[in-house]
Amino acid sequence: MNNKYLKIEYLFQKIKKIILKILIFVIPLSAYKHVYEFRINQVMVLMLLTLIALTLWIINVLLKEKFAWYPTKINLPISLFILALTLSLFISNHFYPSLSDYLLFLVYFILYFLVINNVESENEFDLFLKIFIITSFIVSMYTILHYYGLIPYLREFGPVVSPIGQKNWTSNYIALIFFIVFSFFLLEPLKKNKILYFLMLTINYIAWMICQSRGIWISIFVTLIIALCLIFKFSFSKIFKVNKKWLITLLFTFLIITVIYSTDNPLNKSAITVTDRAISTFDEKDPSINTRLFIWNTTLSMIKEKPILGSGIGSFKMNYLNYQAERLKDKPYYIKYYSNARETHNEYLQIGAELGMVGLGIFLLIFFIFFLVVIKYFNQEKNDRKKIIIFGLLLGVICFLIHSLFTFPLHVPALGSAFFIIIGLTIAYIKNSDSSYTDKKIKRLKIINSNLKIIIIVIILFISCFIIFNIVIKPYIAELAYFKGIQYTQKNDYSSALQNFEYATKYDHHNGRILHALGSTYYNLGIFDKAENNLMSSLNYSIDVKTFYNLGLIYLQTYLYNEVEKEFRYAIYLDPKFTKAYLKLAYLYAIQKDYDKAILEWNKVLEIEPDFSEKYNVLYFMGMAYQKKEMPDKALEYFVQALPLVPEGDPIEKEIEEEINKIYKSNLEN
Repeated sequence: MNNKYLKIEYLFQKIKKIILKILIFVIPLSAYKHVYEFRINQVMVLMLLTLIALTLWIINVLLKEKFAWYPTKINLPISLFILALTLSLFISNHFYPSLSDYLLFLVYFILYFLVINNVESENEFDLFLKIFIITSFIVSMYTILHYYGLIPYLREFGPVVSPIGQKNWTSNYIALIFFIVFSFFLLEPLKKNKILYFLMLTINYIAWMICQSRGIWISIFVTLIIALCLIFKFSFSKIFKVNKKWLITLLFTFLIITVIYSTDNPLNKSAITVTDRAISTFDEKDPSINTRLFIWNTTLSMIKEKPILGSGIGSFKMNYLNYQAERLKDKPYYIKYYSNARETHNEYLQIGAELGMVGLGIFLLIFFIFFLVVIKYFNQEKNDRKKIIIFGLLLGVICFLIHSLFTFPLHVPALGSAFFIIIGLTIAYIKNSDSSYTDKKIKRLKIINSNLKIIIIVIILFISCFIIFNIVIKPYIAELAYFKGIQYTQKNDYSSALQNFEYATKYDHHNGRILHALGSTYYNLGIFDKAENNLMSSLNYSIDVKTFYNLGLIYLQTYLYNEVEKEFRYAIYLDPKFTKAYLKLAYLYAIQKDYDKAILEWNKVLEIEPDFSEKYNVLYFMGMAYQKKEMPDKALEYFVQALPLVPEGDPIEKEIEEEINKIYKSNLEN
């Protein structure tokens, strides 16, 4: 190979590894609050850095004129799962919503393959793990400082938050890394370094307590039981005996922290204590648990309908409301557990619904083989230090997989990317320690000459830039504009909002939220034809009850009354608690002089919300409807109920009094 190409190839190889390390550090910390939610930043950074690293890897292959990879046992099921994902993408009825999830999972596996083929020394391996450890420490510290009000950034998102996002995501990330920190703590011979790891574990544990994630507590408890089994099975107890005093001190420290956050005291700023939160897990009426159970049961209905191949990757968020609506028709009792779920809160059920039993089976096979590889390593490896390192990695993976029963970490880029990188690091470490993995598979590439090689590299760079601009940069610019538009909407500055939403759609016209916002803004400005077109388009990319409601409002303004009823009825079908739709339906029936139907809808509002904020208005309208029906006694009943509820100074008070006086006067005359 030409010496110049050797230098370039070496440089690209170094940059690629640096990017992978930066990726580990940056994704969990990429908190920019001027977007719709935390995951948008994570997706952008993950996609950008992974595509750059992949491009450099492809160029390296061309420069070396050979494609080399390690044939690990886990490669085949991963390849099969990618094939299942691809098939799922093309059978989906919602291509663009499916594409976003497809690309996310594909990037996870690209990261896995980049890691196992580029981490080739123990020093590199340790560096990757230490970056994870430092990052988890920063996330934990941010969580603690934010909890106590010492960091103002992101304060508007609530009392418990980190750069990763909400508390379940934060605790999941910390748990994934915690056991790695613990393994380094056990192995560290130097006292000052051991104290450092001790402090990190303590900070991690405090963040756990603050987050109060019941799912992660259950996951950790089960993981510890599995850990004890592994310790006795593979004789790891020696390292624990050596660290006996340190472990007792650590346990005592954890007990003190647990007491602090389990009692009322100045350090515990949570509305409920850890103890109360833990006890609520066994409360049969707990709304969070029951909502999850209802979502899971609804997801099982999806699986039963398409059990083999599923409905398509990423299709859950498009299908859920319709399946939920069907269940609520048969079981109206569960209306109180209604939710607009975009994830199942159980990764296995969601994969089953989207990829069918075939996809779920292959997914589980990946980790079954992973565990077999690790167990084989424990049986063969003689070096205790190496086994404890893998022990820590394995426990983090187990905890993550258990927590996936209660939430959706693979749909959070900071969590999913960290998980698959750790899977890759585990296999890479075993590969580097096991002589059976030392031989790479090499495929030679026959490139005619240097000029052709340069042309191919330029084409690859052009394609890479094109892909990055279109699937990373443009959607992110659209999200920034969308967020600005929402801010203007909240100020009722619809003209400025419109400019931002139109700008956003130029950069991403497959984003349902943006199209919904654009259509709604056109409605607020009285441009009904464009409002209708954009709201209808948004339904191709996201399902939102408010979209059907807003379409109903448009048709109400344009006197298409049959369409009005259809849209409001469908909004109510999807969300039986949507009181605004009942109110508008009642108004529709009232202007059509169908007062019986109007009264029925108003009654439903009061049935759903007995303490409805504008109950006096509803009662007044019902009274007026009975007046129109020439039923003054019934009208008087509702007027009398409405009058004491009217806020002071509201002009409707005078109107109600006038109606009451009319009825009394009429009765006296008769």
